[in-house]
Amino acid sequence: MLPGKRPFLMTGPLSRLRQLALRIPFVRPLGHRLLAVVSADRRVVAHLRVSAADQLLQPWPTTSEDRYPRLFDAVALRLRDRAAPRILSFGCASGEEVRALRARMPEAAILGLDLNPRALAKARAADPSPRSEYRLASAPRPEERFDAIFAMAVFRHGALKRDRPESCAAIMPFSRFEAALCRLDAALEEGGLLAMGNAHFRLSDTGLADRYAVELRSPGQEPASALLYGPDDRRLDGVRESAVLFRKLPEAG
Repeated sequence: MLPGKRPFLMTGPLSRLRQLALRIPFVRPLGHRLLAVVSADRRVVAHLRVSAADQLLQPWPTTSEDRYPRLFDAVALRLRDRAAPRILSFGCASGEEVRALRARMPEAAILGLDLNPRALAKARAADPSPRSEYRLASAPRPEERFDAIFAMAVFRHGALKRDRPESCAAIMPFSRFEAALCRLDAALEEGGLLAMGNAHFRLSDTGLADRYAVELRSPGQEPASALLYGPDDRRLDGVRESAVLFRKLPEAG
């Protein structure tokens, strides 16, 4: 405790409300369960920050149902002629993105990758489809190829958003982003789609820039990235990125 600071104490109506709530039979055990879940999730993230520090991108598996509906619809429309498109959800967390894509493309073979074992366990439990696979990994296998890859809200970090430091080097250096993007590029078929948004970095600043064309800019709910860092790890003030979907171009020659 800081000098001169006293602990927060519930008083008056707030204290009485708490006492009344605790008298309800299910409230106390429910509170204990919620605390246990939160604590377990925090322990996993803390462990990953040490054991996978050079691979970890967004540390928290925060997501929501059908988070980018217009983007998902746009990809499904572009893959409509493929009988069973192969899709990678990179940083799939608890699988909400996979399930949203499954609803649009029932025959797709979808692979979800994540470094968080608790999130993956939740994803498997919520997704009975035999055409969905969830794997503990930071990259697809060398032989795997995909028609579309999603890396949404992966190349970002809560500490960058909160503190807006001049340099991202100590939290998530540009080189880590580019290395991960190169691994995804190696797994994407020519003509394939790369969905990358809600990020602190731009594809156009990487060595892969000439291999991709912008297919779609931020539609509706998907806000443009407003906090960006460049190849020198320095903050790019006054710069935004609206591109969220890219198509991989055929190699020249």
